[in-house]
Amino acid sequence: MTEARDVQATRASDGGLLLELAAVSDRGTVRAENQDAWSLVPLEAGRGCLLLLADGMGGHAGGREAAVLAVRHAADRLRESADPHEGVGEAGASANAAIAELRRDHGGAVMGTTLVVAAVSAGRATIGNVGDSRAYLLRDGSASQVTEDHSVLAEAIRAGHLESGGAGDPPRNLLTRALTGDPVDADRFSVELRAGDVLLLCCDGAWDPLGGEALADLVGGAGPLDGLLTRACDAALEAGSRDNVTLVACRVTETGVDPEAR
Repeated sequence: MTEARDVQATRASDGGLLLELAAVSDRGTVRAENQDAWSLVPLEAGRGCLLLLADGMGGHAGGREAAVLAVRHAADRLRESADPHEGVGEAGASANAAIAELRRDHGGAVMGTTLVVAAVSAGRATIGNVGDSRAYLLRDGSASQVTEDHSVLAEAIRAGHLESGGAGDPPRNLLTRALTGDPVDADRFSVELRAGDVLLLCCDGAWDPLGGEALADLVGGAGPLDGLLTRACDAALEAGSRDNVTLVACRVTETGVDPEAR
């Protein structure tokens, strides 16, 4: 563990379901600054929760500022929405507009961030994303990647032009979409949730060195969720992550069942 680590744990409810929420964010061993931003937001009156994660673009000045701004504005827009699932479609646009204003204040300097958000309510999750921060559904010991990466490599693989991990591949972190203040479309996905599921958001500093199945093994087990995310964060750093490492998760539990006893 490095000294620059943030850990948070809280709970929310969604009708007859208890939601255990946790986040772990570590600066890592290489970067001088943690350019990731995140938020856990329990919604009032048992309406579920919001998860948000942004990974500032480290090659641009203002990456940290863009990530923090994106999370704040996206969360505000989601909280204002009568239906958080519908709000996901507008959260990215609100965040991008805030970054456009930030760029104007900085004389047009290039700055940007990824963004992945999830609204968990009424037994399902609606996820929106721009960039290569991912959402996984962990269920029965396996991981399903919900989002699609917006990168040159990922899009070439989806188009059938390249095989994953082949020689001569373009850089993995070369993005085709990000929140920079310029017009951009966010993807949107929906998944049904059931007791025992874990919805995991993570930046590339976590998923790149570990992969989905390792994340399922590390995060999908028994014990407090913040402890499991800490274990996954440690594993990513031990596996050689050269970036900030952030994981944000929601575990679904039936009301009356102690999640720490799973």
